[in-house]
Amino acid sequence: MDESLWIIGLRLAGVMHFGTVALAWFTPIPPGWEENLAKLPRLHRRFALAQNASIGAVIVVFGLFSLCFAESLIGGAPLGRAVCGATALFWGGRVLVLPWIGVVAVLRTPLLRAGFALLCAECVIYATAYGWLALR
Repeated sequence: MDESLWIIGLRLAGVMHFGTVALAWFTPIPPGWEENLAKLPRLHRRFALAQNASIGAVIVVFGLFSLCFAESLIGGAPLGRAVCGATALFWGGRVLVLPWIGVVAVLRTPLLRAGFALLCAECVIYATAYGWLALR
């Protein structure tokens, strides 16, 4: 594939990373979230919230790398390959973890179920594309 197409694709992926975080911010949380968290010790509640914030921060950072350093990521240098490999591992891990969580059972509307399917597809596409860039 032409390098200019990869650059456009990575920049588009960068923008889509931000879109993913924005959509996650507005996605309804599972029913009983607040009540269930309230039952946990304070440390566990903070851990759950910190984990969610960390995941969002990682997605933002990968989006920034893709948007601002697309040429470096496709250039084949070790650091670019490492960033692509880390991005592929993150999204590959997400596509394995998301169905395991079992969130589909609480997605009550077709729009939410479609959004979840699109998120899983996004994970597969990112894992594949960034993985290819890391290993080529």
